[in-house]
Amino acid sequence: MRIGLPKEYFGDGLDDQVARVIDEAITEYRRLGAEVVEISLPNTGLAVPTYYVVAPAECSSNLSRFDGVRFGYRCEEPRDLLDLYKRSRGEGFGPEVKRRIMIGTYVLSAGYYDAYYRKAQQLRRLISDDFKQAFEKVDVIMGPTSPTVAFNIGEKFADPVTMYLSDIYTIAVNLAGLPGMSIPAGFAWGRPVGLQLIGNYFAEARLLNVAHKYQSVTGWHQRAPEGFE
Repeated sequence: MRIGLPKEYFGDGLDDQVARVIDEAITEYRRLGAEVVEISLPNTGLAVPTYYVVAPAECSSNLSRFDGVRFGYRCEEPRDLLDLYKRSRGEGFGPEVKRRIMIGTYVLSAGYYDAYYRKAQQLRRLISDDFKQAFEKVDVIMGPTSPTVAFNIGEKFADPVTMYLSDIYTIAVNLAGLPGMSIPAGFAWGRPVGLQLIGNYFAEARLLNVAHKYQSVTGWHQRAPEGFE
């Protein structure tokens, strides 16, 4: 079994304690006989801006059907059809959904489609190609699930950009359409740390076996943070 560690996942922005936990998990795989090699996913830095163009565009398109007539929440006692549309969508969608709808509508609008959405799809292909090249050398890719542990409830509510950057290690997998999973690997600052496993296309069985092998020799999946037992 050859495990690839993307060097882009272990650079600036990764919390030191999270990195320590992930390193210990990788060491456990070495003890089990796996070969660990460094790989590169050079377009990782483009994943966040690419995803937050593509995903809101799809969000805007898909959620347009939730008008209070056939799908989704319906407001009470609308005055007319326009009031039904406006209040149903205004009351039924939360702030983050509204934010993504607005961004998606903007990038799909005339004059911006080529500049944003089409360009994001081109970058999506580059990100996918990075993974294809990596899987020519390794069987599984591993790394941290998030650069930090979980935020306090409500801590980043007014700073959505910081919350979006927490996805930097995972959204590239979504853009490439690959199977991925996160398994418990330990604790940092008293909170759980996830080890991310990324498999090749249609290699879900191998991914599950690799995760099971780790859990068979560790007990992190049976532990909870203090105060949550």
